[in-house]
Amino acid sequence: MQQYDLISLRSFITVVEVGSFIGAAQLLEASTAAVSRRISGLETALGVKLLNRTTRQLDLTEAGRQFYADVVNIFLSLDEAEEKIRSGSKTIKGTLRIAAPLSFGIQCLSPALAGFMRRYPELKVQLLLDDRLTDLVAEGIDIAIRIGSLQDSTLVASHIGDINRIFCASNAYLLQRGEPKTLSDLSQHNWLDYSLSKSREEWRYIDGKAIEVSGSLSTNNGDVLKDAVIEGMGISLLPEFIVAQGLKRQQLREILTKFRPEPLGLYAVRPSRKFTPGKVKVMIEFLREICA
Repeated sequence: MQQYDLISLRSFITVVEVGSFIGAAQLLEASTAAVSRRISGLETALGVKLLNRTTRQLDLTEAGRQFYADVVNIFLSLDEAEEKIRSGSKTIKGTLRIAAPLSFGIQCLSPALAGFMRRYPELKVQLLLDDRLTDLVAEGIDIAIRIGSLQDSTLVASHIGDINRIFCASNAYLLQRGEPKTLSDLSQHNWLDYSLSKSREEWRYIDGKAIEVSGSLSTNNGDVLKDAVIEGMGISLLPEFIVAQGLKRQQLREILTKFRPEPLGLYAVRPSRKFTPGKVKVMIEFLREICA
């Protein structure tokens, strides 16, 4: 049997987990052609076909599925061994890929990030801001910030803190339309909706009956909603960290104070591993500091 190297093996595992040669090449910082050659060489060395390649999709062969299942933990073990050595030297090194929601990343994480990097000068940080639910394994994410309930049981979650949410409107809007006194009153107002929130949130129900809310704007970004509320377009429920400056400057006013929903959990999630890398541990500790 011909020999193959760890680079080829890592390329194969990355292609499988990402689901494409292009995505794997980006993570591996190599050309697509180079990744393809490595896997072709691996197949030649093994004497079997691992992947079925078409213009539309990439599928594992039966042999490929078995081989992936047998070798997938090799690099986890190698990475953990290297990390343990680094931990012993008390120096945090390497690259830390972080994913966070856009508004949280800009308003909470970004202002504090320089302090974290000064604390660990040999650590490189790649920060990806996106409101979509990131696939940690496929995108090579070390740690992701999640707000609200967690659904992926394959991830390890660390509770960082809680996020309060506030019903708010502008004075101009309230002067024109009046101030709601109960949650049911929201049905008479222009509701500005965060499209990624769950429609069956507890606050939307009274004695099991849904509160009918509707309005002229729905978006997946809290800062867009905040700006719309400041401009007098309607009422919304927003995280406190997004509206704090608007409240301080009296651009916004909290309403329905007796009906604040339960806070949302703020979590740092990471792929399930027996060993947690030092770079991930220090980021979790740092997040708890800035969110305390």
